[in-house]
Amino acid sequence: MSTLSKKVLALVAAGASALTIASQFLHEKEGDDRLVAYQDGSGIWTACEGVTKGVKKGDRFTPEQCTRMNADALNEASAEVDKIVKVPLSEPERAAVISFCAYNIGPGKCAKSTFLSQLNAGNRAAACEQIKRWIFDGGRDCRIRGNNCYGQVIRRQQESELCRLN
Repeated sequence: MSTLSKKVLALVAAGASALTIASQFLHEKEGDDRLVAYQDGSGIWTACEGVTKGVKKGDRFTPEQCTRMNADALNEASAEVDKIVKVPLSEPERAAVISFCAYNIGPGKCAKSTFLSQLNAGNRAAACEQIKRWIFDGGRDCRIRGNNCYGQVIRRQQESELCRLN
């Protein structure tokens, strides 16, 4: 049984682009646009749907600004994936890498990860499995529900599943 939403699965089945799939997935994971800057679980200032670039304490945004910022961040994330991934990806795989590498652990950490080395070596199943190992947030083990970050565990399972779809 899939852990992905019906909307994400429908986009995959319809042959949607990675950016369309990632946009829906990120909307589900990051929530509705947050118009006031907040600190995420790692203390990073964030707004809209997970946008961090240029966001600082006290920032406020309009819905229109968030729409533009979300699109810009997604396009930038896609470009970052292009820089580090050396193998062709299916649209769902690409969406998973955008979410995992660009939005969550960051391109720098991703570039040095076992996940990326496995992916670029063509070991897709092993790479997708590696995603599930990234379940710590700010030093907290997110498998421990009392650490208030269990959503990371669920997100990693879903990114891993999305990564396995062709």
